[in-house]
Amino acid sequence: MAAAGCHIVNDVSRIGSFAAAALVRLAEVTNRTFVLPVVMFYPTSRCNSRCASCDWWKSSGAGDLALEEIEDVAKSLPGLGTRIVVFSGGEPLLRPEVFAAARLFLAHGVTLHLLTSGVLLERCAAEVARHFSHVVVSLDATTEELYRAVRGVVALTTVEKGVARLRQLVPELPVTARATLHRLNFRELPLLIDHAHAMALDGISFLPADVSSTSFGREQPIDQAALSLGRADIAEFAELVEETIASHADDFESGFVAESPAKLRRLPSYYAALAGAGPFPSIACNAPYMSVVVEADGAVRPCFFHKPVGNVRYAPLAAIVARNLPAFRRTLDVGSNPVCTRCVCSMKTGWRHAPWQ
Repeated sequence: MAAAGCHIVNDVSRIGSFAAAALVRLAEVTNRTFVLPVVMFYPTSRCNSRCASCDWWKSSGAGDLALEEIEDVAKSLPGLGTRIVVFSGGEPLLRPEVFAAARLFLAHGVTLHLLTSGVLLERCAAEVARHFSHVVVSLDATTEELYRAVRGVVALTTVEKGVARLRQLVPELPVTARATLHRLNFRELPLLIDHAHAMALDGISFLPADVSSTSFGREQPIDQAALSLGRADIAEFAELVEETIASHADDFESGFVAESPAKLRRLPSYYAALAGAGPFPSIACNAPYMSVVVEADGAVRPCFFHKPVGNVRYAPLAAIVARNLPAFRRTLDVGSNPVCTRCVCSMKTGWRHAPWQ
């Protein structure tokens, strides 16, 4: 069965977006990987921020894949039908050869997206514009004082200058923001929407903080109390969400806020569940059927939060996708899996909504 699946995979580089969605759905039904439209790739595990919600800043990057190893990953993607590679990490722009790595992927016909803190964006703006088709900047605060408390560095003005420079160079390049809301900054919700407008961004999305997994460079889950909300804060957050939905109705209607009102309401519900005040919001996700995460050291995860199922240093990515990934999914029940039920970033693609369209 693996051989048959690989044969189909070798032909999917020529299929359309709708057919890719159909093959993802077929993978869910048969647990065979026919196409892998999205790959998350970490060029480095290093980071020059010191976020309260992440431990990448503790990494030296000594185990990062060499360019030759990255090229092997890039060469495998046409056969997997990959359309989009998202550079994440770690801070991708910290790697000196990040644009050389980007060219390795571009040579094989994929589209590149960049997730970045934005701290190095101003000095790298021209190269970023040349290599990436969408840029997502972390925006977790609207003042320097709070930005430093949340992200460990004084850099909000630097990020703003980087976005402005990118806008100046390539006004048509989509640039959006992503905010992780937790105990330190949840009151910033409406202010962040306004700040994203002031920065001339194309939109903003919101997530709660992951406090349960060993993702983001952690050896063990972080202290939940550092980021979780107390009962009074949860009630305040829920009220603030409703006020924001009302006061920024146009931003939800236009899609400037990526989440629907219903999805935004999940954020205080998530923190309520952490506090034992209710169930976690229900999850609908097919990320392990349409994407993988390749970390800086070559580890391959089914998504951001599940443990690795292989490493490209020891087996080709195509082999991991054909064998190890279905083996992982065989016992996966998204509705009851303890990692899935606490997920802060579930992704459900379908006929009408897919990131590769």
